[in-house]
Amino acid sequence: MKKTRLWMMGALAVSLGVSLTGCGSKDTNAANTGTATVSPSTVKETASAKPAAQEKTVKDEIGHEVKIPGDPKRILGIYLEDELLSLGIQPFKQSKIGTWSGQDYLGLAMPAIDVSGSVEAVLEAAPDLILENVYDEKRYGQFSKVAPMYAFKDARADWRATIRTLGDLFGKTDKAKDVIEKYDQRAKQAGATIKQKIGDQTVAIVRVHTKEFRLYGGPGYAGPVVYQDLGLTPSKLVKELILDKNGKVVPISLEMIPQLDADHIFITTDTGAEDKTKELLANPLWQSLPAVKKGHVYQVNFETWMKSGPIADGKKIDDVLAALAK
Repeated sequence: MKKTRLWMMGALAVSLGVSLTGCGSKDTNAANTGTATVSPSTVKETASAKPAAQEKTVKDEIGHEVKIPGDPKRILGIYLEDELLSLGIQPFKQSKIGTWSGQDYLGLAMPAIDVSGSVEAVLEAAPDLILENVYDEKRYGQFSKVAPMYAFKDARADWRATIRTLGDLFGKTDKAKDVIEKYDQRAKQAGATIKQKIGDQTVAIVRVHTKEFRLYGGPGYAGPVVYQDLGLTPSKLVKELILDKNGKVVPISLEMIPQLDADHIFITTDTGAEDKTKELLANPLWQSLPAVKKGHVYQVNFETWMKSGPIADGKKIDDVLAALAK
């Protein structure tokens, strides 16, 4: 273990760099066309006034008809706070599942709500709109009785598509486009910087779950950032087990660890699995890996690496730059 350098990269107190403002229409009212004399100041006030946003009915990704309030103030976005904040929309609660999955990296100064199935908590919160990141029939049946509810099939798979949809729902299509363009530009620049340092050296992403070890590579979470956005080279095991099979994630046994021949390994630990990570790092099979011997193992934040969104993915880029472009 003396030869292993574990880079601890927290991302809990970094400025979000987004404007936390409400959503509204950019349209303006037409000026009054009556015969009375209108002063210039009155014209200016009339031209700058904004009409009240109207309720609209849309179909969500499951096919439900949903009435979206014209100007929702109490939006409960179940694990969609990252995307909402990026659009400048302030949610009024932040999601959590028990004590397991927090979002401290967003720096939200607001109460959390357990969305693991407690309809009472949602009733008490009294949202005027609910957004569900991953469709669950039972939860939808309960929560949609509390407030209008828009469900995504799986918003985690592609945050760009998700933020475009949210932009359409809230009249922020231009903002959604801007968020995507700025992220893509930064990712391209960061990828070029990293490639200059490590070339085609390979990278792997390991998650220590409470029940198993998992290797990531496909849609959602960390894989697309590392292998697509930054353009880094996956290790042989990642390619064979995930990418060549159009997969997302695979469990790996302790006996498979010697096959993890990546030049660089990013490892993240679930809340409650800290002891399991200590056992792994002390295991002779782990210590025999090339990346471990060279000190190329980097421990990274679970909250940001196991979430999707422009803010979380930006923090992943920060971590990879700090580890590989030094």
